[in-house]
Amino acid sequence: MRILLLVGVFFVLSAFSKQDVPDNQTGQPSEERKVQDALPQSRDPIWKLLGKTVIHLDKKAWRYSADIPPEVKDLVGKQVTITGFVLPLEDTEKFTHFLISKRTPTCSFCPPGEPSEIVDVVLEKPMKWDQDAVTVVGIFGLMENEELGLFFKLDKAVRQK
Repeated sequence: MRILLLVGVFFVLSAFSKQDVPDNQTGQPSEERKVQDALPQSRDPIWKLLGKTVIHLDKKAWRYSADIPPEVKDLVGKQVTITGFVLPLEDTEKFTHFLISKRTPTCSFCPPGEPSEIVDVVLEKPMKWDQDAVTVVGIFGLMENEELGLFFKLDKAVRQK
């Protein structure tokens, strides 16, 4: 089921990326971005740091790339705390793999923000979905998923209460 969800995310991302690619090169339609700007956002300082990453979209190949600044690279291998909103990647009541975002998700198959506003998280213990912001602590790392625009990850994570 996880593979089906990831494939669904890829196809939806591809579809909306080709319809309305704004000047910011992220692939998120500008109308969707306007809606998300009115919804709750995490004010965790980590998002400002990750936001220094410059994202590029090759419109011909539909692949993302990232210029990751040294201060973000310095987080690799370190324990990091992130507060944000959850987008599960598993179709189960409890899950261990999800995206955490600065922005409130508006679609169950669409990443809720720019690639610099999303972190791929793998928990050590399953959790139930929560519509409110959650806090997780884990080991920060970089990843390179050029098709989906995923560049940050948190492994061995634990949800904070």
